[in-house]
Amino acid sequence: MKKNRLGLAMLALLTFALFATPAARAQQLNEKLQYAIGKWQVINSDGGLGGQVETYLVNGELFGKVLQLRPGRTPSDVCDRCSGELKGQLILGMVFLKGFHPDGDDWVGGSVVDPENGKQYHGKIWSAGKDKLYMRGYIGVSLLGRTESWRRIQ
Repeated sequence: MKKNRLGLAMLALLTFALFATPAARAQQLNEKLQYAIGKWQVINSDGGLGGQVETYLVNGELFGKVLQLRPGRTPSDVCDRCSGELKGQLILGMVFLKGFHPDGDDWVGGSVVDPENGKQYHGKIWSAGKDKLYMRGYIGVSLLGRTESWRRIQ
């Protein structure tokens, strides 16, 4: 009788562990994905400081807008090289990062516009802890692109 109780207790613990693990993993992944939300100082691929951006969620997708312009820009600067709805839009406040969705530990499938040249790129975003993001913009394949690091400011 004691062996049956012990066996049942072990089975219950094993069952709990098996079902709790995916939930715990999902919670960890959700927390890691949440690291991408915030206000960031852009560090350009050449190491210089860029502007500041804010990332936020809309219907489960990651978006980003310009909060502060890079050094040398003025608040009246517009994206004259952009196309479509962004053409002629003020760079300050521009939503330049759109439609990224979670895939594993990364945010993928979105697009990013570079206000310097007006070009639109595919993108991938991933975190390195809570206070650092990497954003890679590329054409076609990820190999043909550049990566910026972003440091959390808030």
